[in-house]
Amino acid sequence: MASATAAERDAAPRLAVSAAAEPETGLDALESLDEETAFAGLEEALQTVADIPDEVLQQGQAATEQWLRARLGDTAGEGRFQTMKFDAGGCARGILLAVGSNILAIGKIYKVKKAIDKLGGIKKVVKKIQDKKKRGKKSFKNAIMEVFEESGTGIGAIAAEILGVDQVIKNCW
Repeated sequence: MASATAAERDAAPRLAVSAAAEPETGLDALESLDEETAFAGLEEALQTVADIPDEVLQQGQAATEQWLRARLGDTAGEGRFQTMKFDAGGCARGILLAVGSNILAIGKIYKVKKAIDKLGGIKKVVKKIQDKKKRGKKSFKNAIMEVFEESGTGIGAIAAEILGVDQVIKNCW
């Protein structure tokens, strides 16, 4: 009994150390990237979401997955030698993984697409996020949420959720 208790005591500190050493996940991971890389990846992720046709989203998850797989085929050669930069195929792959694992609901993607249009397009959305981040010293997550809230659709948290899915972060940045 005493040896089991001692083993448990020894294991606890190691668990705390390994948890502290875990890499950042989600949008918090973007804070460690240089701004050019982070904003380029953000733009690519938004572009991938915006490129999914409304008709495909309306057909549901299977059609969306099929469309993303077709896009991966179009960009299969890109990203094999990926460095810190994003690539269209990798970004589509991350969104496909998130959709396929039911992390991202199709309705959420549709809402973000509409908000992008309402805010004036991807370039304007990214510029607004850059401005908010620089002016207010905000995190990426807060800047994204505030910009998308400006669309009046109440989807700031949804946009941050889509862009913050670990598979999207891993493959778009």
